[in-house]
Amino acid sequence: MKHSVSMMDLFGSTSLAKRIRRSNGDAAARDYGRARHRLQYPTTSLGCMLDQSAGRFSDAPAMTYLGTTCTYGNLLNQVNRIAGGFAAMGVRRNDCVMLTLPNCPESIVAFFAAQKLGARVVNVRPVSGLDDLRHMWRLTAPRLVVALDLQSPELARANDGRDRYCWLWVSLKAYQGVIKRMGYRWKLRQSRQHLAEQHCQATWAQLMAEAPPRPPTVAPDPEDVAVLQPTGGTTGAPKLARITHRNLLANAVQIAVHLGLQPGQERIVGLLPMFHVYGLQTGLIGPIFAAAHILPVTRPRAPELIALVREHQPTVIPLVPALIDALSSRLEHNPDSQFAEAAARALVTSGAALLSSAIAQRFERLIGTRIVQGYGLTEASPVTHLNPPHAPRDESIGLLLPDTIARLADLDHADQDAPPGEPGELWVSGPQIFHGYQDNPDATRQALHIDADGARWLRTADIATVDDDGYYRIIDRCKDMINRGGFKVIPAKVEAVLRSHAQVDDVTVVGRGDEVRTERVVAVIVRKPAPDDEQASESLPDALRALCRAHLAPYEVPEVFEFVDTLPRSALGKVLRRELRAPKAAPTADATEPSAQSDGDVPAQQDQNGDR
Repeated sequence: MKHSVSMMDLFGSTSLAKRIRRSNGDAAARDYGRARHRLQYPTTSLGCMLDQSAGRFSDAPAMTYLGTTCTYGNLLNQVNRIAGGFAAMGVRRNDCVMLTLPNCPESIVAFFAAQKLGARVVNVRPVSGLDDLRHMWRLTAPRLVVALDLQSPELARANDGRDRYCWLWVSLKAYQGVIKRMGYRWKLRQSRQHLAEQHCQATWAQLMAEAPPRPPTVAPDPEDVAVLQPTGGTTGAPKLARITHRNLLANAVQIAVHLGLQPGQERIVGLLPMFHVYGLQTGLIGPIFAAAHILPVTRPRAPELIALVREHQPTVIPLVPALIDALSSRLEHNPDSQFAEAAARALVTSGAALLSSAIAQRFERLIGTRIVQGYGLTEASPVTHLNPPHAPRDESIGLLLPDTIARLADLDHADQDAPPGEPGELWVSGPQIFHGYQDNPDATRQALHIDADGARWLRTADIATVDDDGYYRIIDRCKDMINRGGFKVIPAKVEAVLRSHAQVDDVTVVGRGDEVRTERVVAVIVRKPAPDDEQASESLPDALRALCRAHLAPYEVPEVFEFVDTLPRSALGKVLRRELRAPKAAPTADATEPSAQSDGDVPAQQDQNGDR
């Protein structure tokens, strides 16, 4: 059923076409001026947002999971009941509720139940390491932990009996088929001892049956923290970004306007993990704001996604490059015209990691639709840039979202702008920018700059360029830049050259500590299947070194080439560079270095006279 409610009904402002129109000068803003607000943002909380969507679209489908659909009215009833249960377990305003769940109906209900009470959600990935879990508990002291019953052994080991939290156990058994349900029961038997050892606990089914039908009346301020989101886990100990109700709602409005979403008429795939802020915004908060039909996916794999798209014909499919590549590989071997036709009608977006033109063009060739790439950070709730759906550009993160401005700071003098046309560190400001890190003032001072007008500027630590049309492009990460004897080496530039070789399947370039040159340039490479010519395979390092010498400055040529089966990646497909920066114990047959006389080394004269 189609519902004829316009975006103006949700925003209470001017027409969509007028609000999305902007000048190239605004999109490419580089000064410290305050953003000119074009949109009107909800002055409410996330819990009230759900109330409003359910009030307008009570009978419309809110989500479908493994064949079971619930309406917005039913979803609101579940949220209110579980919120009452949370309150009965001691959750109060500003308490922390830790969610360590995959995408499932319970994770959606639990998120909004916490928001109804004015609590702060701490999102933790279900397969976090023990050290990360303990670190999160020390930082947040959660009143309640909501987790899968199958996780209890790992959580018990992480807790180690030192803290006494309340636990709410979620079971996915009811969603399984007969055979999978038997396997689930067998795994659960191994966990019962750990379940019995917990002090304060309940199962989801018990809480749903016993909780009062309505929660206590709580009215969180829009500036209250709604989510404490872990970030920085790929580079060190996680920090907690303080993201408010206003931050998340503002970003939902910005995305909806930029993409032209229609209230009550969208079907959006919830494929990306909602314990990451990208999945949380694109798969939950944004869809609920637009009263969309959410299609949550617990295990993001190509076969399941293909089947879901064929059945439900979604209108928006948020993806990440790793999933786009996996889909393309699947479709090349098993063409599916029904999926291709459905996906071609949808808006396919990409984020979380930069999308290469090769991956994008391969998908476009197979499906016949362009991918709309965006950009953001956890600290920006998370989106700051998006390509326009009607005019996306390859390898560009797109235009600034409404009410978002940016500047490119000089790489050596952050208080100055980068010269026109030159790359600089991307700084962004807008209503979606977070309020700092929890109990970490030093990290907050490094990430946030408050200007004379009180606007918050986020230092992204990404190196970017912007063209005359206002399209931005990310070149690399500031912290990934390699300092080789005072020369700046941008890994992405070296990686692009290496990827052009026919035998290179994947590559990451990192810096490793060196007493003489500060850092050495190391290329970690995944080879394509070896050719029949063994000699050609064995000479690959020499061929790669020659390729780099032909295209790069001498100081940019990798000193070490290492070959691995796979690159370590996060859940969203980002390469975990910190795992590759650790030096090898000793060179092996798969680690090759140039001789001391190789012109891959930086000449002494350049070392002394180069631009630092």
